[in-house]
Parts: sequence; C-alpha cells; structure tokens
Amino acid sequence: MKMIIASTDFSAASVNACEYAAHLALKLKCKLTLFNIFDAPIVHSNAGLYGYSYSSIKKISQTKIDSFMMLLNKKFPLLKINTFVSGYDFKSELQNFITQHQVMAVVMGLDTKNKISKYIFGSHGVNIAGKIEAPVIIVPQKFTKHTLQNAVLAVDNSEKLLKSSLKEIEKVIKMANLTVQLLYVRTPDELIEEKFTSLKLNGKNYTVNTIRAKDIQSGLKRFVKEHDIDITFIVSKNHSVLYNFFVESNTKKIAFATDVPVMAVHEG
Repeated sequence: MKMIIASTDFSAASVNACEYAAHLALKLKCKLTLFNIFDAPIVHSNAGLYGYSYSSIKKISQTKIDSFMMLLNKKFPLLKINTFVSGYDFKSELQNFITQHQVMAVVMGLDTKNKISKYIFGSHGVNIAGKIEAPVIIVPQKFTKHTLQNAVLAVDNSEKLLKSSLKEIEKVIKMANLTVQLLYVRTPDELIEEKFTSLKLNGKNYTVNTIRAKDIQSGLKRFVKEHDIDITFIVSKNHSVLYNFFVESNTKKIAFATDVPVMAVHEG
C-alpha cells in the first residue's frame, strides 16, 4: 500500500502538517507514517562516565508519537497510521525509509508565525527537497483549511518538462481529482521568449497561463489568490530558473508568499 510520510517534532507547525498529511492520505487512499527524529546527545570520548541512554530517550519519543497517533486516529478513524522513531541522521533515515516503502510524498511543516527565523519544523530544518527520492510537500502553518481541490503547476519556459518528471504530479492530480492550471511567471531578468504554450497531463492538454511579475514568488502569490489555489507544484531541473527553489530558503519563500502547500519534485 502506498504511503504518505509526515515528519513531526510535535511543534504546532508540524502537527498542522501531520493533519494535512492525514487528509491527503485519505484522499489518495494511502496509509500514513508519522516520522520523528529525536535529538540524541553527543558524547565526547574525554567526557568520562555519562548518564545517557539512547533507548530511554527513544522510549520517551515513542511514547509521545504514540499518543499523537491516538489523537489522529480519533480524528481520522478510517486512516491506517504507523510511526517511525529514530535518533540518527534525518536525511539518511528518511531516504532509507523511502527506499524500503512506496512513498508518495513527504510532508513537512513550515512555521509561518516567525517571519524572522523562517524555519522548516524544529531542529531538523534540513534541505531535503530535490535530494530524496520522493516529492516533498511543505505546509505553511497558516494553511489550516486542508482542502485539496485546485492546483497550479509552475513551469519554466526554457524547454518542455520530461514525462518522467511529471509522473508523481500526475498521480496526485488523478488520485485527488484536482482541477489544475499551468503558470509561467515572466520576470524582468528573463530574456528567453516562451517556447511552448501547452502541456499534456494525464493525457489532457493544458494551456500555460503567462503573467508578469518582479519575481516568481510574487507572481505565484497573485495567481494563487485570484484562482483559489490550495496547492502549488514545482518541478526542478538543474539548469532551470526553478532549480534555485530547491534551496531551502527559496522554497520557503514560495510557501510564505502563497500561504498554500508547495509540492516540490526534482527532475530525474
């Protein structure tokens, strides 16, 4: 059975993201895995005796996540929920887990209350978008309605996207029965004229909407607001304008600007 992973450190932003992931899992007919990496103390060799038990810390985290799972089960009684707890490297553990399971997406929370820090949940705010073998969905804390009806796919004008890059997005569109629009944001620093005006998704041709804006995030923000969009799709290519949005800070700029979840897929 396919799976949605929801990363949590039990902060408000990550709890909201887990609830979004639960809605998503139900809509896509997937099971949900709550994924927690706890902070294990670093013990230096010259520290002498140290009263530290990895197993006891893991047990505490397991108890917390089990309690959280029970609360989610009450809200989503039809959803199958599992848990995963570890104190090792977040990215490595996540990639290993993805390799062993059919993961449709990894969902992470974004704290949008603090405009200064702008971090992706807790101490594990690492840059994983585009660096693991699964789409990453970043959910702003302000997005609490948790609807999934209208989507926008942001496209680059340099060349057509590979079919392999779109397959994960096409799956979500089809399984969630989304209404989708395509958008190209033309910024002042772009010299290349548009090379294509349509794109085929799930066998259907879609016209690419073009708007002008000072940057991609402001253009997306305007489009999202005007068209009641509740999820943004981004495909990154190493040589494209959108590649930079897989840098953690820039990916967050889109989520902060649009206040809707952003699903990032790297071109394989």
